[in-house]
Amino acid sequence: MFMSFIEVTAAISTLRAMQIDLHVATADLSWISSTYTLVVAAGVLSGGAFGERFGRRRVFLIGVAALAAGSLVVAASDNFTQVLAGRALSGIGGALVLPTSLAIITTSFTDPRERGRKISVWVSVSGFGLALGPLIGGSLLELYSWHAVYLVNAVLAVITAPITLFAVAETRIPGRPLDWPGQFLAVIGLGALVAGIAVGGRVGYGTAGVIALLVTAAVALSALVVVELRAPTPMLNVRMMRATPYLTALVVAAAGLFSFVGVTFLEVQFLQRVQGDAPLETGLRLLAAMGAFVLSTTAASRLGARISPAKLLVVGTSITGVATLLLLLQRPDSSYLVTATGLVLVGLGSGLVIAPSTSAALSVVAPQSAPAASAAVTAFRQVGSVLATAALGAVLSINFIDELPGELSTAGVPSRVADVVVDKATNGAGGSGPMPTGVSSAIGNAFTDGVHTGMLVISAVSFAAALLAYLFLVRRRASATPQ
Repeated sequence: MFMSFIEVTAAISTLRAMQIDLHVATADLSWISSTYTLVVAAGVLSGGAFGERFGRRRVFLIGVAALAAGSLVVAASDNFTQVLAGRALSGIGGALVLPTSLAIITTSFTDPRERGRKISVWVSVSGFGLALGPLIGGSLLELYSWHAVYLVNAVLAVITAPITLFAVAETRIPGRPLDWPGQFLAVIGLGALVAGIAVGGRVGYGTAGVIALLVTAAVALSALVVVELRAPTPMLNVRMMRATPYLTALVVAAAGLFSFVGVTFLEVQFLQRVQGDAPLETGLRLLAAMGAFVLSTTAASRLGARISPAKLLVVGTSITGVATLLLLLQRPDSSYLVTATGLVLVGLGSGLVIAPSTSAALSVVAPQSAPAASAAVTAFRQVGSVLATAALGAVLSINFIDELPGELSTAGVPSRVADVVVDKATNGAGGSGPMPTGVSSAIGNAFTDGVHTGMLVISAVSFAAALLAYLFLVRRRASATPQ
C-alpha cells in the first residue's frame, strides 16, 4: 500500500525539476501524475478478479514487480515519452496491488475484530504513503536529482517480495470469469476523458481533436454501463449504483481524493514556482497537511464507533471546502502562516473523508456485496485522483497563459521580451536562470491567479460533496431511524 500511494505524491514533488530538465509544457505536467492514477483507476477492478482467478499472492507479487519496474524505467528516462511509459507500468502494478493486498488481509484473518484492526492499518498506510511522498521526494531531489525519487519503490520491492513469499499463503477462486469487454471500455473511456481534459487545457476545448476525445469518452463510458449491466460477473456492479446512498458514497470518495491530491498538486507548484522554495523545503512545508491527514485518519477510525461515517463525510468535506477558500489568501509574498493554516485544515478534512468513505459505502449494501463495494470505492478514489491532476493542471495552465500577457504589460516588460516569455511558458522551454526585470514578478502573479482558480474548483467540489453526503446519507439515515 505504501508503494502504491507514494507514487502519487512523490511524483508531484518532482514536477518542476522534470519540467526544466525535459522541457515539458505546463499543461502537460499533469500527465506525469495522471498516467499512473489513470491506469490504476482503469485496472483496479480487474486486478481483484485476476487475483481471485490466478492466485492473490501471485498477482500481488506481479504488481509489486510492476511498481518497481515502472519506477526503474522512469529513473532511467531522458525524455517525456519514456517517463509516461514508466508511469503506466507502475500504474499496472498499483492496479494489481491495491485490491489483492486487501483480499490477502480479509482471507488471512478470520476473526472479525482482528480483521477490522488489520484493515485499519491497511487504510492508514495509504495516508503515510501520501504524507511522506513529498518529504521523501524533496529530500532525494535535494541530495541527487528527480531520477533518484523513482528508485524508492525498487528498494521497497526487494524488501516486500521475500516477506510476501514467506508470510502469505496462496488463495484463489478457480474458474473465476474475467470481464474483458468491461476492462477494455474502462481503459478507453477513462483514457479519452483524461486526455481530453489535459490536452484541452493546452490547445483549447473547441479543437476537433479534443472534441473527438471527449465524445469517445462519453460513448465508451456509456457503453461500459450497458456492458456491465448485462455481464454475468461484472467488473463494476452498476446495478448497485441504482441505490442513491451507495452512489453518493462513491462520489464523495472520489471528491475526497480529488481535493487532497489537487491541493498537493497546486501547492507544490505554488511553493516552488512562485515562492521559490527548494524541493526539500516544499516537502517540509507540506508536512502541515500530511501530518494533519495522518492524525485525522487515525481519529476517524476511532470516531467511527460513536459517529456515523456519513456525518464524518459531511464534516470532512466542509472543512476541506473552507480550507481551500483560506488558501486563496496566498500571494507571492505571503507568510507561510497562511499556507500552513490552510494545509492543516485540508489534512484534517481529507482524513475524515478518505477512510470513512469506505465505511459509508459498506454500511448501505448487503454483507455479501461488501467486496464489490470496497473495490468500487477504491476505483472511484483513483478516478478522483486522476481527475484532480488532469483537470487542475488544465485550469492552472489556461489561467496562467491567459493572465501572463497582462501581468507582463503591467510590469512594464517590452512586448518583444513578453512574447518570448509567453512562448516559453506555453511550450515548457523556460529555464531556471536569471530573468529580465519584471518578468519574475509577472510570472509569479499569473501563476498565483491560476492556483487560486484551481482552489476555487476544489472548494466547489468539496462543498458539493458535503451537500450530497448530508442529503442522501445523513438525512436518509435519520429518516430511516425509528423515532
